[in-house]
Amino acid sequence: MSKIIIRPCNSNDEDGILEVCYKTGYMGEDLTNMGIFNDVKLFGYLFCLYYIRYENENCFVAVDISNNNKIVGYIIGTLDSKTQERLFKKKMLYKIALRLLLHTSWKHPESLKQVISFIKSLDLKNEPKNLYKEYPSHLHINILSEYQHKGVGTMLINKFETHVRENNIDGIHLRTSSKNIKALPFYYGKGYNIIYENYCEVWKDVKEYKSLILGKKFNI
Repeated sequence: MSKIIIRPCNSNDEDGILEVCYKTGYMGEDLTNMGIFNDVKLFGYLFCLYYIRYENENCFVAVDISNNNKIVGYIIGTLDSKTQERLFKKKMLYKIALRLLLHTSWKHPESLKQVISFIKSLDLKNEPKNLYKEYPSHLHINILSEYQHKGVGTMLINKFETHVRENNIDGIHLRTSSKNIKALPFYYGKGYNIIYENYCEVWKDVKEYKSLILGKKFNI
């Protein structure tokens, strides 16, 4: 029987977090062997490695201590989304650009095409103008499929919310999609509500895709 603990992230967790990120990266499903985004490191640069390297004080991992301390889930994020956005551009964009130019473009052309689709899908100008003011913190949570529906998500999100409230932050947001049908009921059950939605084409093979922002407020 699995025995799960939640602990703060450290620099040695990068590979484990990257594995979870990639295995849940396709709207909650495993990208392995799908052939639509094979550059695992680039996927990490885009979606998780910034937080581990530059804000690991805001990151927590779920570890199965009965299975060689395997990382089976994580919750990563920031207390200040506006600052995080600026630092991501400063610290990660050149890594992404170099990866695309020197590796992805010739070895993983399917990943390059998907990154272009990601960029085209961005619609930041139409997002809520006061998003970062009303919901300054944000999070990303992912759990391996075989560890879902076992209370791991609840332990992770409770840990992160406690951390946020201890830092006197009164609002959190997260980004997901209408196609992430396993995660949405979980978010709703934890008090997160849709504050923005729009149709877009994030994954090239997925139609009728709605990008969603969910938010939750606290009484500090």
